[in-house]
Amino acid sequence: MKTIKLGKTGVTIPILGQGTWGIKSFRSKSYYKKWKESIKKGIELGITHIDTAEMYGRGTSEQILGHVISEYDRDDLFITTKLFPMHLRYKTMKKAAYKSLKRLGIKEIDLYLIHWPSPFNSIKTQMRVLEDLVNEGKVRYIGVSNFSVKQFKEAQFYLKNTELVSNQLHVSVARQKHIGKSLSFYQKEGIIMTAYSPLGHNGFRNLKGELRNKLEMVAKTHNATIQQIAIAWLVNHENVITIPKAFKIKHMIANAEAANIRLSDKEIKLFYEDGRELERIKIVSA
Repeated sequence: MKTIKLGKTGVTIPILGQGTWGIKSFRSKSYYKKWKESIKKGIELGITHIDTAEMYGRGTSEQILGHVISEYDRDDLFITTKLFPMHLRYKTMKKAAYKSLKRLGIKEIDLYLIHWPSPFNSIKTQMRVLEDLVNEGKVRYIGVSNFSVKQFKEAQFYLKNTELVSNQLHVSVARQKHIGKSLSFYQKEGIIMTAYSPLGHNGFRNLKGELRNKLEMVAKTHNATIQQIAIAWLVNHENVITIPKAFKIKHMIANAEAANIRLSDKEIKLFYEDGRELERIKIVSA
């Protein structure tokens, strides 16, 4: 699995991670067994960055993931989780982080994100929480999710002794807003853009029109599926990783294969919605 540097930390992580959004609570043992098997297959394939959040299944995702990662050497895995923005006070935010650690069964979160900008707490308070957790040794690195560039800059302004390393955003070949408007900023600053839902919420099964035709054309050239090309398109941009969810082992294998597809500059630009906005974007060198 190809890797990428995590900001200025010196740490490398896979360009492809495992997403866990959509995992349900109060399901059967067979349901969770199937999911666990898929995660283990991903780890076997080198997809050792696993993303979760306290809000996924109301903590169920973290808890089940904790069962899985207990079977592995902790140093071999990179775990990201996220703080739900509805906590009202500094103390409750801190308690939420401790509960995530407990559910995951780990002593330190590799990357801890603010899930959404909060309507109840200032960005300054949120950053204080994250930085204090780093100082306590509960969190290694910090970032945000669903922040605008303006909010990202404000968040970084309030940090004293650490830096944000990632912004997790809803990005795909069919949803290019953040590619066009903010990727050049993150590339210039050495920040990772983590693309979630890279295949939409239904795996592009119902995708139609010109985009599907283009994906099918490129997929044929690479003997791949349109889903694999969509994933490859993202990670062929500098400073971009993605975290697709795979509930089935066959999909996990397909995702891992997609990370190794090298698209030409022409193929990458074929999908751009507005070439003028994207002239400054850097593509991974061959």
